[in-house]
Amino acid sequence: MPSDRETLLDMGFSSAKVTIALHKTSNSGLQPAMDWLFAHAEDPEPTEEEVAKIVSNQGSTLGGSTGDAANTGEPSDEGEISAEQATAQSLKCDDCGKIFRDSNGAQLHAMRSQHQNFSESTDIIKPLTAEEKAAKLVELQARLTQRREEKRKQEEEERKKQEKVRRVTGKEMTQLKEKIKEQEMQKALEAKKKEKEEEKRAREKIKAQIEADKKERARKRCSLQAEERKHGVSNQQSLPTSPTVATPAPSVGAATYTQSRLQIRDPTLPPITQSFPIATPLSEVYSFVSSKINKPVGTFKLAMTFPRKLLESGPETLESVGLVPSGVLVVQ
Repeated sequence: MPSDRETLLDMGFSSAKVTIALHKTSNSGLQPAMDWLFAHAEDPEPTEEEVAKIVSNQGSTLGGSTGDAANTGEPSDEGEISAEQATAQSLKCDDCGKIFRDSNGAQLHAMRSQHQNFSESTDIIKPLTAEEKAAKLVELQARLTQRREEKRKQEEEERKKQEKVRRVTGKEMTQLKEKIKEQEMQKALEAKKKEKEEEKRAREKIKAQIEADKKERARKRCSLQAEERKHGVSNQQSLPTSPTVATPAPSVGAATYTQSRLQIRDPTLPPITQSFPIATPLSEVYSFVSSKINKPVGTFKLAMTFPRKLLESGPETLESVGLVPSGVLVVQ
């Protein structure tokens, strides 16, 4: 009758793993050893040192129990039943009907299946035939394949969960970045809008000032013309009647003014009012404006508002360009 070790070796298990399996299960039978081999099928192949260490740690216990079995006639570690033993040849699980060589196999079965009802049996466990060995090996391989498949599915599920978490996290990060970008764009638009409104108010203020200056100049012209007409009528009345031709009254124009009152406007500064002699060249006006706006001459231009005209820095005088008795210059 082949032993459990020979049966496991015939099924294709390595000698080292068979040795460890039998020692780990206390030689409680073929099925417990096969169960242990199945549970540790993916363990690396043990070295000779590991096998020797396990055998040396448990050899004394196994040797003592074997000697006791030989002396007392009790079942050996391999579960063999001798003729001198009592009529009970094995143990049977009343819950599922499985038969075991000795109490070690029954206890291992009870721990795994939670079955509690066992009884003695006269049935003798026969050694496995070649077909049964092959069937056991196929069953073991199928269980190992099933376990590997379950592990693969578990890993695949874990990978899917991690990928789902990664996608959710990535989506949240993208949404957060888009929200921050949108807020920044909104702030930029609001700042641009505010800037345009300020520019609009400044332009409207300049236009209002220009209109006020126009009205003031028109009022002054009307007042001046009325004064001229008044003086003209008085002179004609005071002259004696004679056939001589009347001399036209001299017109009161820019030549009668010695000062030019200029208002200089810069969008970034309050209006600047300054009086210049009518013979002041534009170059001096440019120098004066440069000192007030802190910009060097050549980096800006001065323009008349009415009539619209761009003035260059040069020898031309205020009188020659028509800025007498007053005028408005805009810094550009």
